[in-house]
Amino acid sequence: MPRSRSNPTKLNLSDLGYAGEREPRGAIIEIIEKGATTSDASMGESIIVPNDVRINGQSLLASADDPVIVHEISTRADECVRVTLTLLARRVSFRAEGDVEEP
Repeated sequence: MPRSRSNPTKLNLSDLGYAGEREPRGAIIEIIEKGATTSDASMGESIIVPNDVRINGQSLLASADDPVIVHEISTRADECVRVTLTLLARRVSFRAEGDVEEP
């Protein structure tokens, strides 16, 4: 079930692109306007006002005071797209993977 502001769920490492023995990989970042579609009818109907930020399909709480920054995009094959997000966290845990997380 996707995470929403009214129904937060635990975000697992596999949701962020790490799945056990596999190597970490880049995340899918979506900056979207919920419930909207773009239209070729007029210029005004093709403007998107984002109101949802998702990482690998999981909606996250983002700060309205801190904008999402999509850094310069290069067409070079050896460069990746970088995105800076300020997210609101319910809990932050720094621990060894094998340690039991405290409730």
